[in-house]
Amino acid sequence: MQDQTTTEKESELVRQAAVGDAACFERIVDLYATRMLDYARRMVGRSGPAEDLAQEIFVKFHSALDRFEPGRPVAPFLYRIAHNHCTDYLRRRRLPTVSIVREDPDGGGPTEMEHAGPCLDPEQMALRAEVAEAVQAALDALPDTYRSALLMYHREGMSYEEIARVLDLPMGTVKARIHRGRERLQQSLADLVAP
Repeated sequence: MQDQTTTEKESELVRQAAVGDAACFERIVDLYATRMLDYARRMVGRSGPAEDLAQEIFVKFHSALDRFEPGRPVAPFLYRIAHNHCTDYLRRRRLPTVSIVREDPDGGGPTEMEHAGPCLDPEQMALRAEVAEAVQAALDALPDTYRSALLMYHREGMSYEEIARVLDLPMGTVKARIHRGRERLQQSLADLVAP
C-alpha cells in the first residue's frame, strides 16, 4: 500500500500528463516500467511478447489518463489495464503460461539462483530447478483468473482491496480466487512434497 504523499505525487504526475506534459508521463513510465514488464512476463510467459505487451499497456494507460480519478493511487489503475490487456492477449493466443523465475532487471538472469548463495551444491541447485519447473507447470495449468489474482497478491504484494479494485470484483471473490488458486497449486504439487 502506498503512503499518501506518494499517492499525491503520482496523482499529480497523471494530472499533468493528462494535460499534455510528456515529461510527467515519462516519469510515470519510469516508475512502473519494470513492474509492468514483470507482470506481463508472468502472465504470458517468457516465450510471449511481454516487452510488447508492457509497451502496449502504457499506450492504453496514456489513452485512459482522462478516466483516472485524481487523488487515487496509480498502481491499481495501471494494474487493471495490465490485467485486462494480458488477459485479452491470452484469450486471443490461448497461451496460458507464466514465468515464476524473476528476471534481474539488469539482465543478469534469474534472481532466485543469486539468492541461493554459494553454499548450495549442484544436487541442491538441480532440485531447486526441478521444483521451479514443477511450480511453473502448475501455474501454467491454472485458469487466468486464479493466476492473475495469485500473482498480484504474492508477487506484486498487492492487498485484497487493491486487487478487488484492479479486477473490479468484490473482495470476497478476490479472496476466494486466491484461496482456490492456492488449493489447485497444492493439488498439482502434492507429488513434490509426498514422502
